[in-house]
Amino acid sequence: MATSATLQTMIDGWVGTSGVPGMAAAVVTPGGSWAGAAGVDAAGTPIVADSAFSIASVTKTFVAAEVLLLAARGAIDLDAPVTDYVDLPFDTGGATVHQLATMQSGFPLFVPDEILQPLVAKDLQRVMTAADIVELSKDEARIGTLGGPGRYNGLNYVVLGQVIEKVTGEPLATVLRRDLLARAGLDRIWTQPEEEPGAPLTVAVDGNATRLVDPAGGYLPSLAAASSGRGGAGMAADAPSLARWGYLLYGGRVIDPSLVGMMTDGDPAADHGYGFGTMTAEMDGSTVVGHVGDYMGYSSILLVWPETRTAVAVLAPRQGASLDGTLPGLAIALYQAFQDG
Repeated sequence: MATSATLQTMIDGWVGTSGVPGMAAAVVTPGGSWAGAAGVDAAGTPIVADSAFSIASVTKTFVAAEVLLLAARGAIDLDAPVTDYVDLPFDTGGATVHQLATMQSGFPLFVPDEILQPLVAKDLQRVMTAADIVELSKDEARIGTLGGPGRYNGLNYVVLGQVIEKVTGEPLATVLRRDLLARAGLDRIWTQPEEEPGAPLTVAVDGNATRLVDPAGGYLPSLAAASSGRGGAGMAADAPSLARWGYLLYGGRVIDPSLVGMMTDGDPAADHGYGFGTMTAEMDGSTVVGHVGDYMGYSSILLVWPETRTAVAVLAPRQGASLDGTLPGLAIALYQAFQDG
């Protein structure tokens, strides 16, 4: 295992060269764990290992796990049309719950930034509902085809969050807390906006023409922006907790291993090798699973190597860092450092 000093030097160097002002990272393995931080957030506040960030689309791993758990209990039929559970303002073509989870629904694309961000900026204290997001998305172009190769679309998971709330009669935050987070002992992961993240909070870089960040509002990055993510991108966490979530989830310690197998059964023809709420890839002969996130000023990545039972999480307060290779590169480098010792 690499020393803490070696790992800290690695993330210090990345902050200096990546255009990211700061980040937090964590690694969890059967033999030990590490967490560290470097740099500052957009307010100039030093980031620490347990700083809270929006985790953006890594939220989907939680929603997918909950859908499978409810299906195992008989509360959801994965092969039933999603409209058996929720009404939607567009033709679904009979898309099933399973097809939403694997990005095979052919649904309209999640509301684009040029529409959503001005609405967020207009009132940072507005609470946007899942129904609001669906309504804003209903006339967008369809992405993919029903039953075809998975095409990544966050709207699927906004709707799956609605399904969870419908069948349980409870807010998504309540369900995830009881069924997943409390069970795993993860009290520094929150489902916004029903749950407010705990300090210390990071302030995201507001790099858009519209104002999305409310530094004093208590949500990441603001109540309006956080609530717009819902089941697709609404959660927040610190890096040690997120890495532990990946370690426990994909290790079969939160839901049954057979359900984990469904999550990680990725389709090579799908975007990101998408499985059931999980991105999959082959790297140097090993399978890697997890998810990236990029939403409303934050970037995140959770990668898990099942073969070595190693989970890595990296979080940054700048949008785009998970898509331009910055966070994936660091997560892989941290993993290799752990493996090389």
